[in-house]
Amino acid sequence: MSKHGFFQITQKVFLRKGKELLILRDRKSGFGDLPGGRMNEDEFYGDWLESLSRELKEEMGEACEIKIHPRPILIHKHRVSDGNHPCVIVAYHGEFVSGEIALSDEHDYIAWVDAATYDPKPLFFEYMLDALQLYQKEYVPLIPDGKLDAKGWLV
Repeated sequence: MSKHGFFQITQKVFLRKGKELLILRDRKSGFGDLPGGRMNEDEFYGDWLESLSRELKEEMGEACEIKIHPRPILIHKHRVSDGNHPCVIVAYHGEFVSGEIALSDEHDYIAWVDAATYDPKPLFFEYMLDALQLYQKEYVPLIPDGKLDAKGWLV
């Protein structure tokens, strides 16, 4: 008989500024990353967007305004490089509104890249690469300018 698995939850944001997508590089692994992070155990039964907001403030500072659309756009599998833990990525679409990003010590590289033409293969690998390529294939054509309507529907 199979044993039920235990998995961590990572919430990530495909953060757009018009046609551009924000990418980061994880300082420990050296691999590409997106804003967001793992949910704490005490956050599971609360508002998941509050957990995501906490992560974004930790990683990007409090001097920027970001609009997160409340409905996830992508669910994907992942393996957290720190500890090799199996994880489920719940990904959201976000729009960068204003301000300055102040990277935390978790990341050592930041770039705004063209969401449609960026080649993620040199920086991203495995499941994060798959998720980014899926986003580029399925979602970028639907939201080329990075905008969703007020309810989070594709415009």
